[in-house]
Amino acid sequence: MIPEEGQTVERKVSLSQSHDIVETCAAFASAQGGCIYIGVRDDGTVVGVQIGKGTLESLANDIAQNTIPKLVPGITTVQEAGRTVIMVEVPENHTKPVSAYGRAYRRSGRTNQVLAASEIAELYFNSRGVTWDETVQAGATADDIDPDKVRKFLSRAKSERLWEIDDQTPLIQVLRQLNLLKKYGQLTIAAVLLFGKNPQRFLLQAKVRCARFKGDNEVEFLDLKVIEGDIIQQVEEAMAFVRRNTTMAARIEGEVERKEQWEYPLDAIREAIINPICHRDYADSGNVEVKIFDDRLEVTNPGGLPAGLTVEDLKGPHESKPRNKLVAEAFFRIKYIEQFGTGIGRMMAECRKAGVPEPHFECRPDSFRIIFQKPVSLEARLAELKLSDRQIRGVRHVQERGRITRKEYETVAEVPTATAKRDLSELVKDKVLVQRGKGRSISYALSAQIVSRKVSRKTGGK
Repeated sequence: MIPEEGQTVERKVSLSQSHDIVETCAAFASAQGGCIYIGVRDDGTVVGVQIGKGTLESLANDIAQNTIPKLVPGITTVQEAGRTVIMVEVPENHTKPVSAYGRAYRRSGRTNQVLAASEIAELYFNSRGVTWDETVQAGATADDIDPDKVRKFLSRAKSERLWEIDDQTPLIQVLRQLNLLKKYGQLTIAAVLLFGKNPQRFLLQAKVRCARFKGDNEVEFLDLKVIEGDIIQQVEEAMAFVRRNTTMAARIEGEVERKEQWEYPLDAIREAIINPICHRDYADSGNVEVKIFDDRLEVTNPGGLPAGLTVEDLKGPHESKPRNKLVAEAFFRIKYIEQFGTGIGRMMAECRKAGVPEPHFECRPDSFRIIFQKPVSLEARLAELKLSDRQIRGVRHVQERGRITRKEYETVAEVPTATAKRDLSELVKDKVLVQRGKGRSISYALSAQIVSRKVSRKTGGK
């Protein structure tokens, strides 16, 4: 039986589609490889092909002559439903990308995608075990490096990771130890991004655009900042912008302890900002963007995810293939990142720890966006749930004191024991409160879920 079309399978009805067949070979070779079945309709109906003298040789020549690097797939025939089907098996090519008729392709799902210039460069370097930031920055010299930035980095690396290096180590030697210099003293792109006096002289796109908008759309600006300079500095300035344009509120913890908390967990936001600055595609002309609205905060990485990675991959343990290996290593030394490939997981964990919604991830061909929803206020959630007046008095008591017992609820709500038990049971069922303790020590506290996700409740008050 002929498999369904997908990432590694393509069906073609006849050899007259030779142009498409060659393109698909290139796309498969630039991805994980695949198999083309010729003589099969899209719906799986086997129509077969007529095989004459030299048919398979002609197909092989057509593929080899129109692909760069030249592809020589395995071509055989199989019998299916009493008809002859040609099977073209294309292995993954070590050198990527592979082009057909002068255009580079890569397989994505059931389609062959034409690659943009930045994607071609990324695949080319990755197939050779090199990342873009390791390449030489044309025109940059040692005079373009700021020695004070290097010394400050050394101090942080020694403090954060106990990096054993002498403070008096010559600048050139430090750069060599960080692999930021090539054989003949040429500066890498990473060196300019990390320690350049003016990185934007060489990489105009290496900026972070921050904006605070009024409302939930991009019509009216309340604050705007375009951050340039080196990428270490960009992280700190972007975080300063976030702190300036978000608020801090108090919440109750434990019995009566009040703890101040930012409306968005800053450690998660910091991770979301470091991620694109460290891992973005610097060959792309776009900028990293931080946008703050009344109801959400967004961080956008230009260039999308590296080839082969999906959002679901990022949420769990996955192999780390840094797009900018040298930048990632430098960020690790100053604890901007921990282990490669764990950033998204830490971001989600910080949100759970703060009792706020986990971020939402949007992956597009040209961008990757992280969206943090602003936690809903307790007052708004209570209004949504249509609680009775007495239940609202009880919940506000919990908000102010951190807990409530059944006896206290009877007093606050002015109800008998049976009603208090029923009210508290409903509030626990609706995830407004959580029950703590056992027996006579039972008390009730606010549930973290009350402000972090939609709570369903029957309409109508009591």
